[in-house]
Amino acid sequence: MAASATDRLDGAGADSDAPEAGRVAAACGAVATLSALGGIALAVLLDPTFSWTTDALSDLGVRDGSAVAFNGGLIAGGAAGVCYAVGLGRGGRPVRALLLALAMVAMAGVGVFDLTEPLHGPAAIGFYGLVTAVFAVDGWFRRRESTGRVALAFAPVHVGVWATFAAGWWPVTGLALPELPGALMLAAWVWVVGPAPVIEALRSALGDPTDGH
Repeated sequence: MAASATDRLDGAGADSDAPEAGRVAAACGAVATLSALGGIALAVLLDPTFSWTTDALSDLGVRDGSAVAFNGGLIAGGAAGVCYAVGLGRGGRPVRALLLALAMVAMAGVGVFDLTEPLHGPAAIGFYGLVTAVFAVDGWFRRRESTGRVALAFAPVHVGVWATFAAGWWPVTGLALPELPGALMLAAWVWVVGPAPVIEALRSALGDPTDGH
């Protein structure tokens, strides 16, 4: 019971005290994920030479046809993601907020510093490492909740993705496919399984009776 009380103090209650602030934060989370993933998807469509098996996603950021969509999506997504992280912090989740904010700055850094820049590698590694930390820390705080356990499971799954790729188990030579699961898990965390899911804010805004108001 003590852990459950700690989890409630750490995460819940913020939306009920300031529902509009919670909705603004959720909107920022939605914009962050849609901008980043949408930018990647658009960049892939704009680059007919892109290969999921031999390229890295970051190759999209240095090619004339796709660079603006890819880099712009990551920068916009990172900025919105920082706003979402601020919302988490105001909701009493300071550790997760800090980790997520740093991850979002790193994600924006991948767009600011393209593959030809020396800071690109540290930004990319920082993003994936920090996202894994977000999953682990959030999942531990909310381990008594089903969504918390899903978030916690994301951490070893993400580590496993990169470990199996490094071991040569993936039938690809490029980084694009191993990079994708982390981005998709982050989107799932923001929208569904995180402590302030976008989907719940949408239900609240639409007057869903399960909202409890």
